[in-house]
This record gives sequence, structure tokens and C-alpha cells, in this order.
Amino acid sequence: MIRFSSPFQLTFGRVAFPRYGNTLCRIRRPLAAQAQTRTYAQRLDADDSVLEKEWKRRLYSWKTIGLFAIPLISFGLGTWQLFRLKWKLALLDDVNDRMHRRPIALPLRVTAEEIGRNEYRRVLVHGVFDHSAEMLVGPRAYEGEPGFIVVTPLVREDGSRVLVNRGWIKRELKDPKTRPNSQDIDAVTLVAFVRRAPRANSFTPKSDPNTNEWYSIDLDLMAQRTNSQKVLLDAIQLDSATSIVDDAKRGIPLGTPMEIDIRNNHLQYLITWYVLGVLTTGMLVYNIRRPLTASARVKRMRDRAGSFL
Repeated sequence: MIRFSSPFQLTFGRVAFPRYGNTLCRIRRPLAAQAQTRTYAQRLDADDSVLEKEWKRRLYSWKTIGLFAIPLISFGLGTWQLFRLKWKLALLDDVNDRMHRRPIALPLRVTAEEIGRNEYRRVLVHGVFDHSAEMLVGPRAYEGEPGFIVVTPLVREDGSRVLVNRGWIKRELKDPKTRPNSQDIDAVTLVAFVRRAPRANSFTPKSDPNTNEWYSIDLDLMAQRTNSQKVLLDAIQLDSATSIVDDAKRGIPLGTPMEIDIRNNHLQYLITWYVLGVLTTGMLVYNIRRPLTASARVKRMRDRAGSFL
């Protein structure tokens, strides 16, 4: 039979045991809470350590180095395109001013410095074409139709020669016999642009003067073959659109138009490089940002929850 003899004793039969149950519970609960808190803090520290190592590994990786280099290169190229844009706009203004000046007579002897100063300047030149030394450069397309550029030496009054880019003809009119209207033997007076020798790209085959095959306007080789000055003139097409169509049918070369379209894509390139720089900068910041630690997450949750935590 069990009975309680006092608040601190438990009697079982004739033997009395002290009542330690409640006291032990009171002692064990604070110790367990402290152990649980200590274990939770240790887990937070361990998580923070792992996150820190992961962040450092990501910070010093090749991916981060590449993402750091791309914005620098992009902003550098964009800035370079900005300077190129300013240069091109100044060049276009200069070319436009030269093109609209009054034509001047081309000197009998022209130096390279004069050509550089007067490129795209309109000049008047008088002489007779030497059709026996005609050179066809191509193939060249005009409005999607294949053809060739006709370059013919012009013999001037003192016997000197200059090379004239007369313009474009159709491919089926390659043989001079098929276009007798372009083989005039009378003296002509041309209005033409002064041009520098164009540069051929690395993919253009080399011309062969011996077989009279020309894939680009090589001013040195052409001048040497025809015994001409190293002067290139682009004949200007002064006729109306109806006359141009009629000339093309008759085999008369289509000259350079009065208004020359010089490409200027530097603004598009500038925008492209700067946009790429901004995007890659955002990727870089996202990649190297320091992650939020576990303890900081807990603090943020408590701050958001307010007094409930």
C-alpha cells in the first residue's frame, strides 16, 4: 500500500523514499534548454563557415576573373567606338563640304599629298580614253545583278595618263564588242571625284596584270601596266534615272552618284558594347556578392516578425 507521509516523502509499505522527482525535472529542463541553444548556435556558426568558404571559392574562380575582364573590355571598346564616332562625324562633314565645292581643273601632274587633301573633291578633266588598255574589275554586284567595274586610262593633252573608274556594266557586256556605245574615240570632258586607292581585304584574290584579270583596283599595278600616274578618278553619273537605265541597256558604264553614302555604324557598335558591359557587370556583381549568413537570416526573420519571436 502506498501513502504520502509528508510533502517530501513517499511511503511504500514501511519504507519511506524522498520525493526527488519534481526537483530533478526542474534541474534537467534548464540544462536541456542550454544544451539545445548551444547546439543551435554551433550549427549557425558551422553554416556560416561553409557559406564563407563557398563565397571565397566563387570569388577567386576563373569564372569571376572572366566576368571581371568582360566588362572592362566592353566598356573599353565602347569608349573607343565613341572616339571613332566623333572622328567619323568630322570626316563626313569634311567630305560633304568637299563634295559640294565648285569643280576645279585637275592639274597635269598630281602628287599624293594633293590627292589626300582633295579626296572626294570634284574635278574637271579633259582627254581621250584608251580603250585598248581597258581593265575590268570584278565581279561586282549592282542592285543584286552581277557585273564588272570598268577602269580605263584617260590620255590628256600633254600625253600624261590618269586612271578613270568609269562605272559598272552588266556581266553579259564584258566583251567590248557587245557595247560599242561605250567605246567612243572622241575627246571627252569628265566631272569626277578624286579618290585614294581602295584597300583590298585579305580574302580578295590577287590580280594578274599579265592576263588582265583584276579582282580589286590595285592602283600601283594598274598604273604600271598602263604607264599612268597613280591617280584614280571616279566618273560622276550626271544623268537622270531614265538615262541611267537607258545607259545600262546600251552598255555605257554607270558612274558614281553625286551623293556618296559613307557607312557610319559606330553608334550601333557603341551601344552594343556598352549594353554588353552593363549586363556583364550585373552578372559579376551577382556572382561575387557575399551571401547572407545563417545568423543574419535569423536576425532578419526576427526583425520582420517583431515581438512574436
